[in-house]
Amino acid sequence: MSLELIKEAFKVNNLLGEDTIQTVIDNDIIVSDTKPDIARVLLLDGDVFITGCDTGTDRVVTSGCIVCKILYISDDESKSIKGIVSNIPFSETSDIQNVRSGMKCRAKAAIEHMDYNLINGRKINVKAILSKNVKVYDEIEREISCDITGIDNIQVLRESVVLNTFLGSNKVNFIIKEDLELPTSKPTIGEIVRNDVKISNKDYKITDGKIFVNSDINISTLYVADDEERSLQFMENELVFNQFVELENVDEDTILDIDYELIDYKIDAVEDTDGELRLIRAEIALNIYAQGVCQKTIEVLSDAYSTNSRINLERQQINIDELFSENRSQIVIKDTVALDECNPNVSEIFNVLCKHSVSDSRIEDNKIIIEGSVENNILYLANNEEQPVFCFKKEIPFTHEIEIKGIRSDMPYDISLEVEHCNYSMLTSDQVEIRNVLGVSTKVQSKKNIPIINKAIENLIDDKKQLSLPSIIVYITQPGDSLWKIAKKYGTTVDELMKINNLSENDILMPGQQILILKKAV
Repeated sequence: MSLELIKEAFKVNNLLGEDTIQTVIDNDIIVSDTKPDIARVLLLDGDVFITGCDTGTDRVVTSGCIVCKILYISDDESKSIKGIVSNIPFSETSDIQNVRSGMKCRAKAAIEHMDYNLINGRKINVKAILSKNVKVYDEIEREISCDITGIDNIQVLRESVVLNTFLGSNKVNFIIKEDLELPTSKPTIGEIVRNDVKISNKDYKITDGKIFVNSDINISTLYVADDEERSLQFMENELVFNQFVELENVDEDTILDIDYELIDYKIDAVEDTDGELRLIRAEIALNIYAQGVCQKTIEVLSDAYSTNSRINLERQQINIDELFSENRSQIVIKDTVALDECNPNVSEIFNVLCKHSVSDSRIEDNKIIIEGSVENNILYLANNEEQPVFCFKKEIPFTHEIEIKGIRSDMPYDISLEVEHCNYSMLTSDQVEIRNVLGVSTKVQSKKNIPIINKAIENLIDDKKQLSLPSIIVYITQPGDSLWKIAKKYGTTVDELMKINNLSENDILMPGQQILILKKAV
């Protein structure tokens, strides 16, 4: 019977490669025939949605769209507020070596900056700086040797290794549809001019072998009322999202990575049973990404020999991505915004729209340092009959430090920020206090190198060398010696050495210690 390595299989999901690029999106938006000309732009911003991410040979193609939202004052007698929503599609190719068709990939994008040029009352040019990150993962099955069989008197040394075994991943698309009633205190809708959607309070738990995800979906709506004053109204609604996500072999000990991604939304005013526009119909599409790993302790074969023959072992190292650290923290930003001379005083604030951006992140002295800013757009009613609605923009910078003991500069990391709260209060007619709270999720990866035995060959023992050894050897231990190393070197066993020298497994060999070795009879 020949030598045979007994192996155990496990899955890994290693990061194969990634690419981060910036793109300038340039697009002209034409005002539809149903809307009046633009006199003055109040607010320009947008959302970015990734609609596709596909791998090919050494490349990844990412597609999506920027939903550009424009709030403006019309160039007519009414000076009414109007909204424009325009989709700007994009498609980008990232060159990443060793990528193959069918590999799993993830793409995330963010709008870093948006600007406009009003060409005329019917045409506006929009430029957006889009930042996109693409990651490709290689999901493969590895084997690790746990034992060896096939010959007599074989001695085996094992080492306990904790492995993160990849269970798998799942991507599920959900569509939420719901009709929301206006509060009785609010006037009937004349026209919706702006909607904003945000996912907050993301959470999950494992129930009955499934992942139960839940979150809140916040919907902010700005509309012109169907009343004599054509008043501007603002309201907020909250939907509770609960769903199960399947993931094979998931249990309470599974280490999960759950990610929510808003991919589209449509919000319209619809009639109630009385024929009045007092309902808001929301249709929201989002993706849930779930992947899991389980920690598994494996007794890995680290060495072997036989007292009857010589075994040559072929070794190699396998590299595995592991989660080094996972951290959640908050950035609290508080500032007093003073209106400049160009903006009239505040009579009433409708809403403060805030968006964050990260300009730099780096690893220094056992911590990750994040630098960025929060752009706050204060939409308010002014004491000005001719131009009653204004928007004032204030960018507030921040620096945030995340302590992570033992982090090294070569470790890859992911940072995810989201606006958890945006509170405001009027201090005076020209001063507004703003408080932003950002939630920060940080994950740091590391490479784990595991030495393994991947091949074993049996050879005949050198009898001449064995015969040349004296019958009794007194070995003087050296630094780093162990009973295993001594037994292997002189063709005996650890049990034999312990028996002859009256030692136990827990005894530690000291340099200079005498170990008696009896030659095996040939």
